[in-house]
Amino acid sequence: MAAVTEVVVPADGAEARPLAAEELAAQKREQRLRKFRELHLKRNEARKLNHQEVVEEDKRLKLPANWEAKKARLEWELQEEEKKKECAARGEDYEKVKLLEISAEDAERWERRKKKKNPDLGFSDYAAAQLRQYHRLTKQIKPDMESYERQREKHGEDFFPTSNSLLHGTHVPSSEEIDRMVLDLEKHSHVGLFPLLTPASPRAF
Repeated sequence: MAAVTEVVVPADGAEARPLAAEELAAQKREQRLRKFRELHLKRNEARKLNHQEVVEEDKRLKLPANWEAKKARLEWELQEEEKKKECAARGEDYEKVKLLEISAEDAERWERRKKKKNPDLGFSDYAAAQLRQYHRLTKQIKPDMESYERQREKHGEDFFPTSNSLLHGTHVPSSEEIDRMVLDLEKHSHVGLFPLLTPASPRAF
């Protein structure tokens, strides 16, 4: 008698379970891959930003130590020039307009700072008085940039001396510069520590 073989047919629920498990695993794998791609993109972006920051820092390190202050000073000078042009176009005096913009508190603070920088402690000796006068006069000197540029164009590379340069001592001042120096000397000759006594001046003996 032949053996009877039973064929067990799985129910629909048994087939659905493996399929659902495979889909769930596929979804998890897709999520992991998506997260991996996002992390990869973030890493590349961070690397680019880091490289840019390194380049910027390298540029900053190559700049002079006082670059930020110099840059701020140049920007301030440009603003001052623009304000001067605006005042000139309106026919106003720039110095007066500038003084109108300064508050009384700022003016007092600047005056106190100015006194601290060069305080008048009274007469101590001739050397100290002469040094104080020297500092005061040198602060009043305004460089002639037009003359500087003309000389630089005229002499070219020789304008910046080296060990082989022969430029020193060859400069001849213009007649305007000589006249300005004479006027300055005449102005200061009448105002000294002890002015010369003239026959008309009173003598205190």
